[in-house]
Order: sequence, then structure tokens, then C-alpha cells
Amino acid sequence: MSIPERLLVLDALQAASGLNGRYAATSLAAELGWLLKRTEAELEQSDVEERDGGDGGSGSSAVEQPSPVREALMAAARREISNYYRLLAVLEAQAQRQSPDAADGGSLTLRRLTVWLSEPLGRLRILAGGLEAARDARGGQMVNRLHALSKHGDPLVRQVACPLLEEVCVPYFKQVKAWVLGGSLDTASNDFMVTKEQLVPPHCDDPAAAWRGGHRLNAGMQPTFLSNQLAANIFTTGKTIAFLREWCGDTRWAAAISTTAKQLATAGGTYQQLRWLETAVGDVQVAVSSHLLDIVMQHHGLPRHLAAIKRFLLLGQGDFVRVLLDAAQHELDKGAKDVSQYSLQGHLDAALRSSSAANEDADVLRRVDVRLPPGKVLEGDLGWDIFSLQYLVDGPMRAVLSPDAMSGYLRIFRLLWAVKHVEVVLVQSWSTINSTQRVLNVIREQERMHGVAVNNAELVPHVLRAFHAYRAEMASFVTSLQYYIVFEVLEPNWTKLMSGITVAADLDAVIGLHEGTLQAIATGMFLDGLPQTLTPLGVGGAGAADVQAGLRKTLRAVLDVQGPIQRLAVTVEQAVAEQALFLQRAQDSEAAGEWNSEVFNSPTILTEVLQEINSSMARVHTLYDRHLRTFLTLLPAQSHLDLHMLMARFEP
Repeated sequence: MSIPERLLVLDALQAASGLNGRYAATSLAAELGWLLKRTEAELEQSDVEERDGGDGGSGSSAVEQPSPVREALMAAARREISNYYRLLAVLEAQAQRQSPDAADGGSLTLRRLTVWLSEPLGRLRILAGGLEAARDARGGQMVNRLHALSKHGDPLVRQVACPLLEEVCVPYFKQVKAWVLGGSLDTASNDFMVTKEQLVPPHCDDPAAAWRGGHRLNAGMQPTFLSNQLAANIFTTGKTIAFLREWCGDTRWAAAISTTAKQLATAGGTYQQLRWLETAVGDVQVAVSSHLLDIVMQHHGLPRHLAAIKRFLLLGQGDFVRVLLDAAQHELDKGAKDVSQYSLQGHLDAALRSSSAANEDADVLRRVDVRLPPGKVLEGDLGWDIFSLQYLVDGPMRAVLSPDAMSGYLRIFRLLWAVKHVEVVLVQSWSTINSTQRVLNVIREQERMHGVAVNNAELVPHVLRAFHAYRAEMASFVTSLQYYIVFEVLEPNWTKLMSGITVAADLDAVIGLHEGTLQAIATGMFLDGLPQTLTPLGVGGAGAADVQAGLRKTLRAVLDVQGPIQRLAVTVEQAVAEQALFLQRAQDSEAAGEWNSEVFNSPTILTEVLQEINSSMARVHTLYDRHLRTFLTLLPAQSHLDLHMLMARFEP
């Protein structure tokens, strides 16, 4: 028995709608029904995940809110399915109106039905495949997969994918606008390429940590059609606004971007508007970055505080340093355990009042403070070894003057202070040598006047000349070192910093300049370990780059020079006292007419004492010489440190 074609057409339409037909439907209709079921299953599964707050296959264990991008894709897919059902309804109505034996040219036959359904078949294939491909994706990942389909070589694939791409771009670009115009994120959906990071103590109240790590650019959620530069601009713009709002307490930035904000807010935010988005984001970024720089540079006075740091922490204000050294020296000469922070703070305040620093702004002066290590000190350390100055910073300028940056300044100060300590010791040693020479002249004068000689006094000038030569050699090294640090490292790098921040485009540029300057200064002062490849030929070996250790050992060896010099001074002073006592006894005996044996015991400087003092100085100089050789050998070949005079000592 033959089946009327009209019934076969209706049966095929029923199969294409996903229902079981009475007859063997065409393979095309069966595939359409199967694809329709697949697509509707994907839509239903998406609805379940959104109701349950699932992670959408992202692999995250945290409960996430429904994805606006996924919702947009599902809405677009439902519209596509609705259009398909509408076509089936039209075709079914046409088939129902046909008479059973209709055979005119306008009747709906199986052949004509195949033609009508061929395009929907292709569209459903693409739609079902696209939904399955986006099943485990969120946000930018989903946008990227649809964007890849929109570039397919098949025109039909592009025809289906492009409208879907436009639909999902709308909620994604809405998040772009919310971030760019208000620095706000939809953290619940986890759709966007910018994520907010949870800061842990002690960084919760740290502007530097907030600026550097409070937000992160997630490349996995970045649409591929956004260039890396545009993505970076979007990230920086929103981060700047968030920083202005949360850490500066500022809302004036909104007025600076009002015109662009209105245009961007009213824009559709579609894939076709990328060029305009790039321009708009650039305009907003320039405005808010300039506003933030104005707050940090002008309102909070970052250049003024940097200048103060150079004067106080980098010891750039000479008269202040000189007064502080003179005032605090007695306290610093004590053992580290006996040093009083209260006394040192008093000396610091006195130095600030007694020098030209007194003309400084009161806000700057209150930030200069004494810092002593909070933990235990090493046995044998003096106040010199633990004392340092610190500069207290607050507000948004801490994004630039971060805790790490201030630790860098502390390291630089410690080395500069060590050099100053050595300079003080060398000056005192020079004064002690001159004083000893004057005392020796007193001995000679007494000898000429009274004929009373001090035995072995003629040996002292030779020792003094040797001590003076040793001290002068050390002073030459320290002077060369100070010249190098100030004029080859500090001044040129600081000049570059201060001129660079005046033309910086944004806060990141200022931070980069500042950190680069600190790094350059630290490297120039040998505070960073150097790769072995930078050491001179033939040096090599483990630890060959430890220039800083060699320098500090050299400086510490210089400090030991004061011991033998002071002992020699004490020895000569004792000889003067003994000479005076001998003369007094002689005068008393002469007046009494009685002579005893003590009158004939002339004062003497024991040769053993002089030899021990001279040997002690020789040991100090030998140790200094060895450390200096090591330091000079470890210097990188690229160093500009001018120590030619010292290096000449090692030439044959």
C-alpha cells in the first residue's frame, strides 16, 4: 500500500521537530530532530547550572554566579531555535492545507522540503557544535571560541557565528565599560579578563601591594581580538580609577572623563566598535592617569619627599650629617646593647634644629626618625652598627615609596653610614697623630731646657711617620670611594629620576623610574650580587662576585687603625708624665740636698711596647691590604670606580 506524500511530508516535519514519526522519515529530518534535541539539551543543562550556581566547567571549586556572557549566548541560541520552530510551523501549515492528491507546482513535496530544510540543518549543526564547544568556557573564553568560528572559511558558519559573537560581546563589553569608567568588577561571575586579588596581612593596608597586586590581568579571559596593548590600557585605566576611589578617597576623576564616559556609556559595545573603543579607552586612561599623578605629585608632594630622602637618608645634606655625627658619636661608640634610642632621637632632633635642615617644612622634619633593629644584636656590635635613619611615608605615595623601596633606602643608608663612620675614625686618627707629635715636641723641649731625656724617644717619630702613611693610604681609598658614590652613582641617577618623573605618563612609569633608580644605585654601590660573567678574567670561582662583602671587610679593617694609634698616643703621654715627675723629684732632691737612687732612673719608653704597637699596626695594615686587594679584584670590569692610584700599588 502506497503512503500519500502529504503524510510523509507531515511525518518528516514531525521528525524534524524532534518527535517520533509514524513512518520512516528522511535522514535529513531525522538529523534535524537529533540536532534539535542536542541543542535543547545544552540549553536545559545551562539553565540547571545557572540555577545551581555551578562553576560552568571552569574547574573552580568556588561557587560562581551565572555568567552574563553565557546567558547572552543561550538567549541568542534560543532565538535561533525559535526561528527554526517558526519555519517548521509555516511548513506544517502549508502541508496541512494541501489536499491529499495535490500535485500542482506549489505543493510541499519531500524534495521541496529537503530544499527548505537544508539551510536550517547546516545552521543547527553549527549551533549545536558551538554550544558544545562553549560548554566548559566562561566569559572571554566563550567569546574567543565564537570569534574563531566567525573567521571560518564556510560562509554559513560565519553567518551563524557572527550574530552569536555580537550577542555575547554585549555583556562582555558592558563589563569593560564598568571597569574603565568606574573601576568596578563583577567578581561573582568571573567572566572578565581582570580579576580582583585578595590581599593577605600585612598587605591589606598597603597601597603598594594594592597597586601592584590588588588586580590581575587574566590572559585566559582576554578576547583575542583585543590587542595586548588595548588590554593593558583597559587594565591600567580601571586599576587607576579603583586606586583613586579606594586609596585616595577621590571622586574628582569622574569630572575629568565625563564627556568620554557619556559616549562610552551610550555605545552599544559590540565587536564592530573595537576601533572606537580603543580611542575611548585611551582618552579615559590619559585623563585618570594624569589626575592620579597630580594627586601623588602635587597634593601629596612626592618630589618634595624624594628630595628629603636624598638629603637625610642618602646623607646629601652635609651640615646636618656633620652635626649629627658630632652630637651622636659618644652614644654610637657604646656597645649596641647599651645604646639608647631616646638619646639618639634627641641628638637627631638637635641636628635638625642646628643645621640648615631647620628651614625644612615641618611635615618633612617629623618624618625623619631613628631606627634601631627590633631583634637581638650581635655580640661586639657598636651603636654605629645598628643605627640608621628612616623616613616615614603614608597615603597613596606609599605606592611609590613602598616598604620594599624603603628597605632599599635602608641598605643604601647603612653603607653610606659605614663610610661616614670610617671617615670619622680616620679624622680622629689624624688628630691623634698630630696630638702625639705635639706631645713628642714637649719631650724634646724639656730635654733642651733641663737636659733630661726620655730613653728611646727618638724611635717614636719613625713609628709616627709609618702610622701617618698608613692612615693617609686608607684616607685616600675612602675619599676615592666617597667621590665615586656621590658623583658617579648617586647624583647622576638621582638627576635622571627627578627629571624623569616630571614627564612620566602614569603612576606605573613613576614607580618604574623610582625602582630603576634604586636598583642602579644599589648596583653602583655593590649592594647586589654580580654574575660571575661580569668579573674580570681569571677571577672566577664561587663567591667571586661578593663585592659588597669585600668592601665591608675593607671598611671594617680601616676602623681597626685607631687602636694602635691611640695606644701610641697613650704611651707618649705617659712618657711626658714620667719626664715631668722625674724633673720634679730631681728639683725636690736638689732643694733638700738629699739624693736618692730614684733620681738617677731616667724616664723610658720601652722598646718592647713600641715594637708591639708597631706590630699591631702592621697587622691592621696587612689585613686592610688583603681585603682591599680582594675588593679590587672582585670589582666588575665595567665598574667606573676610579681607583687607579690604588691599583697602581699592585702593578710590578
